[in-house]
Amino acid sequence: ILLVFSLSLGSLMAVSPTVRAAVVRWVTEWYETHIVYRYSGEDISGEMPQYEISGLPQDYTEIIRDVYEASVSVVYESPSGDMICFDYTYMQQGAANIIAPGDDEILDVTVNGIQGQFFLPHDPEDAKTITWIDADSNLQFVVKAFCSETDILHIAESVSLVKTEK
Repeated sequence: ILLVFSLSLGSLMAVSPTVRAAVVRWVTEWYETHIVYRYSGEDISGEMPQYEISGLPQDYTEIIRDVYEASVSVVYESPSGDMICFDYTYMQQGAANIIAPGDDEILDVTVNGIQGQFFLPHDPEDAKTITWIDADSNLQFVVKAFCSETDILHIAESVSLVKTEK
């Protein structure tokens, strides 16, 4: 059955560019010390969409927003100096994200119905990381924060597109 499925998928990929793009849009490469999320596909043109964390813990404010051609990096800070880092990257040719989990436990999670990974450090004082790939918006999201497991999942689920008026 697996052989028949593989041959069928291979045939579809050879015939249909749409199927091929859906199958090989990104590849996750697991190495001993890090994980690489590598993308292929068409270059994206135009401005990056603006996402934000709408469910920030109390008193956190955005202090940095760096917008690049195919990625955005946002930092939120509390009055005590605790930070939440939020990044998102377009899945396009040549783009890649690297996460170095060290000896973190890697768990599967679901963020708003999308499968992702949760990097849970053994030391509760270390930052926790959640990443997920939204194929519909063609973006990979990463949230890194010094907070509880429940809080970081809530933060990730509150990521939303900012409505802008033109």
